[in-house]
Amino acid sequence: MVKRVLIFIGFLAVFGAGFGLAYSLLRTSSSPETTIQNSTVLLNRVEEVCKLVTVEGHFSELYDETNIRRFTVYVPMPSTFSFSKKAILQVEGKVLVGYDLKNIKITADSTQKRVVLSHIPEPEILSVDYTIAYKNLSESFFNSFDPEDYTRLNANAKAMLREKAGDSDLMQEARLEGNQLIRIMDFIVRSAGWLLFIQPPDSNVPLPADSLLT
Repeated sequence: MVKRVLIFIGFLAVFGAGFGLAYSLLRTSSSPETTIQNSTVLLNRVEEVCKLVTVEGHFSELYDETNIRRFTVYVPMPSTFSFSKKAILQVEGKVLVGYDLKNIKITADSTQKRVVLSHIPEPEILSVDYTIAYKNLSESFFNSFDPEDYTRLNANAKAMLREKAGDSDLMQEARLEGNQLIRIMDFIVRSAGWLLFIQPPDSNVPLPADSLLT
């Protein structure tokens, strides 16, 4: 009886040692984690542009959005439950304002020695570059964030920056910088013995540049 017990104990000891050795070998021989990333970049379209940036504005805003979803249960008696989700975003952006010059026309009259600028555009927002940092996201079980929410938040943040830029003095500053460039052009043209004229959008008669910029 004692001999059988000793044999059984010895069998357990050998089995335990073998199991521990196998587990150790499996751990040491296991390959490290591998991550494979693929990216495909496609050039869809190339466009010729002629844009002049005259001012840029830097903005930093906190944007928050709250959505409340309500459910009404009529059994055993009408009861309304509310489930909310809220996002707070830190939006850092740079807005470039200037002129799209693709439609501007420059006409030179060698007889009268004058240069006429026409179809001069108004300043506009040329681009909005921004980054988003999610400061806080709170949600409930029956009202949680999904990919469409993040897409909407991203679009709303960009729209907010455009609105802030439109309400600021960027447009006026861009217009003043544009006038300064025309003054420089007027100086260069006069130095060559010519005159610079500008045709207003509401008139067919070109006017001297210096009379419009004073």
